Amino acid sequence: MSSNDKYDRQVRIWGPHGQARLQNARVLLLGCDPVGVETLKNLVLPGIGYVIIVDNKLVTEQDIENNFFIPHDTIGQSRAKVVFEYLLEMNSDVKGEWHQLENYNINDQQFDLIIANEKQFLENKFNLIELQTYGFIGKMRLYSPKCHIIESKPMNQKYDLRIFNPFQELKEYFDSIEFEGDVDYLAHIPYIAILYKALQKYHQINGKYPITFKEKHQDFKQVILSLCDNLEYQYKGNFYEAIDNIDQAFESQNWKNILESTEMEQDDKESQFYILLQALRQFVQIHGVPPLSKAFPDMKCFTQTYVHLKNNIYGVRIEKDFQIFKDLCQNKINDETIRLFIENVQDLKTINYRTIQQELQQPNQVDDYDNDCYIWYILLRSVNEFYQINNRWPNQQKSDIQLLQEIVVKQCKLVNVDSVPESHIIEICRYEGSKLHMIASVIGGMASQEAVKLITNQFVPINNTLIYDGLKSEASIFEF
Repeated sequence: MSSNDKYDRQVRIWGPHGQARLQNARVLLLGCDPVGVETLKNLVLPGIGYVIIVDNKLVTEQDIENNFFIPHDTIGQSRAKVVFEYLLEMNSDVKGEWHQLENYNINDQQFDLIIANEKQFLENKFNLIELQTYGFIGKMRLYSPKCHIIESKPMNQKYDLRIFNPFQELKEYFDSIEFEGDVDYLAHIPYIAILYKALQKYHQINGKYPITFKEKHQDFKQVILSLCDNLEYQYKGNFYEAIDNIDQAFESQNWKNILESTEMEQDDKESQFYILLQALRQFVQIHGVPPLSKAFPDMKCFTQTYVHLKNNIYGVRIEKDFQIFKDLCQNKINDETIRLFIENVQDLKTINYRTIQQELQQPNQVDDYDNDCYIWYILLRSVNEFYQINNRWPNQQKSDIQLLQEIVVKQCKLVNVDSVPESHIIEICRYEGSKLHMIASVIGGMASQEAVKLITNQFVPINNTLIYDGLKSEASIFEF
């Protein structure tokens, strides 16, 4: 990293390890049309490691009009060379190469991401973002052969506090709490202890624990309030904190879902994710629950109580579980990765992408037939087929509109749609393959965010297609 401050803001989002993945990444851009260049620009700025730009065309007047990174005095020069030089001026940390080629051989090479810019790319060995802009319409299609996400970073963090099924040391602490004493003591009982005591009282009254939403958020809530009947309102803050965190009283099942739903191919058996997942299965078989993570929430209580809970009760258990889990990994995974996995074990994600080839042959049907973005998807498929047949884009002539309508009928049958509005067909013929920089900028911004997700293996990328309607400034995501 060239400067401690240069990437400070983004490191706060994806951490030093995420930044390291970016700076070690190799990205291939196929084609220098505006949307791909905008996407790559947004990866050069945060410090992507190495870029390879491939394009066989020379700069024309049309490029100057719709591509911000091609200046007016470069007509006749290689588009790949011009774009490469201007992009890398933005960040001296980024290295790379350019090639003026039509077909680039990717055999025996390794890429962290390929950006297929205004072209279809059927290779399925690497992370892929396929981009297209057509008039006011934009499309982004993601594919990843192995998308296993450890750091999904959900908006609402889940805490594994073992309130429902506490380990021995935690249970002894909970049992030591009495709801008797002076007001100051009662007002500083940690909410996790309140939830545990309320669960036991609910069980005594009803002979079972709360299961349904009503039982948890109405009946159980009343039990919590009954524990502080004798307190004045200003001393009940920790009890209302318990009510706000009712869901934490019950075990999360997210980790079970990932164990049940994840299927690993034979060539995945040596991957880090597979080794960690197998260790998790073995740990759960022995202990019934996953290893305890270090995430611990703030709560209204005495400072010494909080420190005791975090360090002496939860902290000691965390280290015990870590050592057991580490042994199950058989020295194949480093400590930092193991701790990261345990910390995020409640929010692991796996996405099984359909290949581009599968989508082309038979896209998944969706229920949102009236969505304009879905209509534009069908029409994008149709104009692409028109181009393959005629080697040009359809225009506003009646003959082209009629030819496109025939293709649209065929595409509608593939997705079991009766028809698309004629007004949309006429509108897309009006575009005649035009590429607008403003649409490229919007799609490029979204595509670069998805690229960072795929490269850093953080956050959850879309599955699998985003269509942007620039006429309405609306976007929809479809799993085709």
